[in-house]
Amino acid sequence: MASKSTAAEDTAETQPEVADTEDINIDSEDDLTRDLVADNLIKDYVIASVAASIVPVAFFDIAAVIAIQLRMIQKLSQLYGKPFSEKLGRKIIYALAGGVLGYGAGYVVAASATKMIPGIGWMVGMVSLPVVAGGATYAVGRSIVQHYENGGTLMDFNAGKMRDFYKEQFEKGKELARKAKEKVKSESDSAEGTAA
Repeated sequence: MASKSTAAEDTAETQPEVADTEDINIDSEDDLTRDLVADNLIKDYVIASVAASIVPVAFFDIAAVIAIQLRMIQKLSQLYGKPFSEKLGRKIIYALAGGVLGYGAGYVVAASATKMIPGIGWMVGMVSLPVVAGGATYAVGRSIVQHYENGGTLMDFNAGKMRDFYKEQFEKGKELARKAKEKVKSESDSAEGTAA
């Protein structure tokens, strides 16, 4: 009889309790929901960045994209329960974009400046600035999410360590931004057609 009791105890010890499994599922569902919300937030801000970079006013576009990225970081910070600081957010944006774009940061300024040229300037700025702005916004958002998911905060964000991840996400973001640019352009064309 003693051996039956021991076998039953051994079986009970090796089987997980149902409550533990339910807690894991609940946490996984919360993580999945948060991941989906974060992904949708980032995509919304990519579209906003693309739209802002299309504005035909030189240098306003750059300021608008940075403001959009800061707002995205603020929303992601709220979603992950992390403290937000505009000053730290700006430093992260500049460190990521400057370290990866390098010459591209100069290109962005030049592309924005071409909008000052009457007539053709706006068209030149429209060619690739929206794609770069959208790609950068996507990469910043994904980098922040990656850092938060690893337990970090804005205070301990290391742009140098995130550089490769940022580059990879920037390329993915450019593809998403191209699609967003086409969507914004088609909506704009459709609105002009309706107004005429």
